Amino acid sequence: MGATAGIIIAVIIAAIAILFVLARTRMARSSCIVPLSHLKCNKCGTEFDYAWIPGASLTSLRLLNSRYLMCPVCKKWSVFNIWNTRVDPS
Repeated sequence: MGATAGIIIAVIIAAIAILFVLARTRMARSSCIVPLSHLKCNKCGTEFDYAWIPGASLTSLRLLNSRYLMCPVCKKWSVFNIWNTRVDPS
């Protein structure tokens, strides 16, 4: 009787832990807003939006609050200040 009760308690605790992790993951996904910057190319004058994740950028070279990235229109590389050009993503 003691071993069975211990197993039941362990299963209940495991189920609660799994439900907690799933609820937390769902909340993190729904509240995840990717910062968006409205940029203007210095070389061709084209304006475009750039979605970026703080601390993780695979398409550009990070330079503190700026990024060295390629313009999607003229394909030339420039430094863009993504921090001061942030806009509301909605």
